[in-house]
Amino acid sequence: MQSLSELIEFRRTVKPIVSIGESNFSERPVSRETIERLLSNANWAPTHGLTEPWRFTVYQGDSLKDLAEFLRQAYTAHTSEEEFREAKREKMAAYAECTRVAIVLGMKRHPGKIPAEEEVMAVACAVQNLHLSVAAEGLGGFWSTAPVYDVPAVRAEFGFDGDEDRCLGIFYLGYPKNDWPERKKGAPQPVEEKIIWR
Repeated sequence: MQSLSELIEFRRTVKPIVSIGESNFSERPVSRETIERLLSNANWAPTHGLTEPWRFTVYQGDSLKDLAEFLRQAYTAHTSEEEFREAKREKMAAYAECTRVAIVLGMKRHPGKIPAEEEVMAVACAVQNLHLSVAAEGLGGFWSTAPVYDVPAVRAEFGFDGDEDRCLGIFYLGYPKNDWPERKKGAPQPVEEKIIWR
């Protein structure tokens, strides 16, 4: 077992595609037991008021093809002509087609109890737990965000249909095809540059 500090440094973002049609993940399936363990770890995130606002919709196997097609249609229907990019639409779909598991990340709102911003922060904490757990299992993971995911009709399709619910992205994961990636930009900038001591 790695120490927490080692695991944090070990974690990497591993995108599901190298290029359109070429997966970054091996064919090795991710078991339901593993997915449940990952989401159980995510479920231990801190949350103000114990609202536990995170929700997860899991796609795997044949349902990933359905997700890819839905993302194509959603992007086409909800993107203006000026902003529409064919390459972006196909990349969104390729992520779903080339991954082993896609977990749609939702926020179930408890109106009036906790500010929405704090609920978003709680979901982000759950995703960090998820990402660290993914790395601990030797899996690659990538948190994808796009404005179209949070369009009311789109998030309702994912199961987040409350007036104040949100879709905060899709987390793609699988076993990497190649060696564990090196950090692209080396170590982060020194933490001393980011601290104000009083």
